[in-house]
Amino acid sequence: MSDAIITFLLIFCRISSFMVISPGFSLKQTPVLLKGLLSLSFSLSVFSVLPETIAMDNLYLLLFFIVKEVLVGLAIGFIVHLIFSGIEMAGQIIDFQVGFSMGSVFDPGVGIQGSNYGRLYYWLALSLFFVTDMHHVVIENLLHSFDVVPITHAVLKGTTVDGIIMLFVEVFQIAILLAAPVVLVALVTDCVLGIISRSVPQINVLMIGMPMKILISFFFMLLFLPNLVQSVSGVFPTIDRYMKEFIEALVR
Repeated sequence: MSDAIITFLLIFCRISSFMVISPGFSLKQTPVLLKGLLSLSFSLSVFSVLPETIAMDNLYLLLFFIVKEVLVGLAIGFIVHLIFSGIEMAGQIIDFQVGFSMGSVFDPGVGIQGSNYGRLYYWLALSLFFVTDMHHVVIENLLHSFDVVPITHAVLKGTTVDGIIMLFVEVFQIAILLAAPVVLVALVTDCVLGIISRSVPQINVLMIGMPMKILISFFFMLLFLPNLVQSVSGVFPTIDRYMKEFIEALVR
């Protein structure tokens, strides 16, 4: 196998594994041919600017580097996936509070069981991901990773693990902050219903409570929608920051 083919194969492994897991590129409805063509075009662009090809005669060493490139691509894509999971988690917290979690259905777009507000938050974030050109930033960081982390070099140190732990903390913080306005409205609604049930025992609060919470949460969701769009857009720079920090941590 020639050195050029080996180099291109290693580049393709990192980029294609990123495409498999990263939101926006890994949708179930996206044709496999389109994903393959995107991975191939990005790989060709990286291969065309590499200063030299990689010479490798040992088959076992080649397999090791293939696995390494796949893991690096998956790790970079997993960072983007975690941020989107935090945004979707915010919707799931709201669903649990207003009672929509009982009506969760399978979402064929992402291939998981999703609830109403959870899917709303996810697809809103995905739309803003492309509208704000954040996908260009993500692709730029992926291609830049070949300059920072060469094909035959990557070291996982303690700083990388600490960064992933901080990213998990950031994900939960994002989920709580995005869900807080509607959750507070639902909690106030529960308090009002509790006061009504104590003041007027003849009213069946269990019968009117669930549809009332759903209607009130839907009304306030529409009311908070402009702020929600702004808040979700403000989360996206976190993706850029953590991608750069993770890529740089691999060679420290």
